[in-house]
Amino acid sequence: MKITILKSLSFAVLLALLIGTVPVLAQDDAGSVSPSQQSRARINALRANEFFYQSYGKTDPFKTLVSGEYEQSTAADVVDMNSAKLVGVMWGQDDRFALVEDGEGFGYILRVGDPVQNGRVVSIRKNSLAARITLYGITNQVVLKLEKTEG
Repeated sequence: MKITILKSLSFAVLLALLIGTVPVLAQDDAGSVSPSQQSRARINALRANEFFYQSYGKTDPFKTLVSGEYEQSTAADVVDMNSAKLVGVMWGQDDRFALVEDGEGFGYILRVGDPVQNGRVVSIRKNSLAARITLYGITNQVVLKLEKTEG
């Protein structure tokens, strides 16, 4: 009993689908709208969709985070090796980085060749950083060693 009801219900659905698609097929055969024109109409409808953000009482999420002109670093922006301490060294296959903290507690990430106050970083080793400093025509090499902390 249940099977015959299920068969007749599925037949009715199939018949409704066939009857519903026949007029559409007839319209396509008449040449009223081609599939490419339908596709173009859908694309244009998507392109016409504009988004609006209600920002009343909220900060603008699209506002740029960085403003102003690019400024090159000056001597005040580079680390002073006389008051700095080496905090860590990281290395990979291609590059080494030294993590340095100045006397005021600001952190810097330095590579070989980076400028420091009155000089440049010359080498970074497993537990030390060396910089060549020239002051009043005299060149010295300053070496910062990594301090071991217990803990």
